[in-house]
Amino acid sequence: MTLEELNKVPFSFVSHMSMEHEHCSTYINKEYGFAMCTHTKCIEGIAYGRTITHYMYNDKVYKSLRKFLEAIKDVEFKG
Repeated sequence: MTLEELNKVPFSFVSHMSMEHEHCSTYINKEYGFAMCTHTKCIEGIAYGRTITHYMYNDKVYKSLRKFLEAIKDVEFKG
């Protein structure tokens, strides 16, 4: 699967967690078995800085989009 194909994969919102130091949202796609978590640092309850995204596939976490795309390169896009 390429980046262009990944961008077409629909993700569904699953959960959100607000903590004192971070906000975290989780999204999944059951058809392909993909998940992604977005993490945003917070200061005094206000989102601060850039959001970091972690990707999951086959029970493994990928902390970069590049490594995630390497892991799913053989997954066939069903578009």
